[in-house]
Amino acid sequence: MSEISDTQRMREALRLARAGTGATYPNPCVGAVVVKRGRVLGKACSDVTGGPHAEVRALREAGRGARGATLYVSLEPCNHRGRTPPCVDAIIEAGVARVVVAIEDPAPHVAGAGLARLRRAGVEVELGLLGELAREIHGHYLHHVATATPFVTLKLACTLDGRIATPTGDSKWITGEPARRSAHGLRARHHGVAIGAATVLADDPRLDVRLTRGVAPLPFVFDPRLRVASAGRPFHLLRPGVVFLHGERASKRARAALAKTGAEALEVADGAGGIDIAAALTQLGARGLRSLMVEGGGRLVGAFMATARWQELWLYQAPIVLGEGRPAIAGVAWASVADAPRLQLIRRRTLGVDQLSVFRASDSRE
Repeated sequence: MSEISDTQRMREALRLARAGTGATYPNPCVGAVVVKRGRVLGKACSDVTGGPHAEVRALREAGRGARGATLYVSLEPCNHRGRTPPCVDAIIEAGVARVVVAIEDPAPHVAGAGLARLRRAGVEVELGLLGELAREIHGHYLHHVATATPFVTLKLACTLDGRIATPTGDSKWITGEPARRSAHGLRARHHGVAIGAATVLADDPRLDVRLTRGVAPLPFVFDPRLRVASAGRPFHLLRPGVVFLHGERASKRARAALAKTGAEALEVADGAGGIDIAAALTQLGARGLRSLMVEGGGRLVGAFMATARWQELWLYQAPIVLGEGRPAIAGVAWASVADAPRLQLIRRRTLGVDQLSVFRASDSRE
């Protein structure tokens, strides 16, 4: 098969992997394509958590036609038994002749073992096709494996002059429906989503996925003093399945009030002006959280900016000017322009009348 054809098939596997990200946590979402004599016989992304992996789903679709075929896969097939049997067993049993893999899985329980097993079984293995693109698509998973902390995405929806609300708190709606739909899709691709206590008190959000298809991420509220539980109001996030990160100085009364709602309390060391962000990410990573989308408000985003503990910024800007209002990034100031972080623009896209710019934290600490 030609190099061009190989590239085309791998691009399809990577597209499948990207489309399914969010539904398979804590596992990565893999894409797989089975091809024989130039025909695609099967293709799939990983099923939801606990279901079959992409390789197995694609091979099942291909059926007997998989014998002698080529399998394109975005990440090294697993050689261990977890919730499901090893993918390499299915590949060998199906009689696949050649496997083209974009990148090796660096997790200690994989780390080349799947590729070695395939080679021992007589399967031709090629590694590295579109590896850079695969590393981007599997970025959440790879970052967690490398650092034991979640990949952090900061999301801002603001005006041209960097405001997320008027002085009175009105923010509906700064961006239009296309931008909000994109933001919900971004939310669905993350393992967790975080906001600050002030946002809960002001907006009472649900943090679900409504404007697109996808699985809602796990909600986390950064609330140093547990103000939300102490407010005596039935907020949507005061429920089981939501984790409130609080500091050491949260009162016993506030902790007891939170416990009655069924929400979980997670104590984290106090930091400057709130919770220690680095300590919080360490604890969340230890719980297996692969990625975290930080939606605000301005002080929480500012805290992540100040500690440089983030990897991407998704900035949705509307052609509106508010003047005086609530800033998108608050509570942080650099002494000089030279001290301020310099961001790397990854891509830019128009969404209706709004503009989406995606930046990488070129000087973030890994």
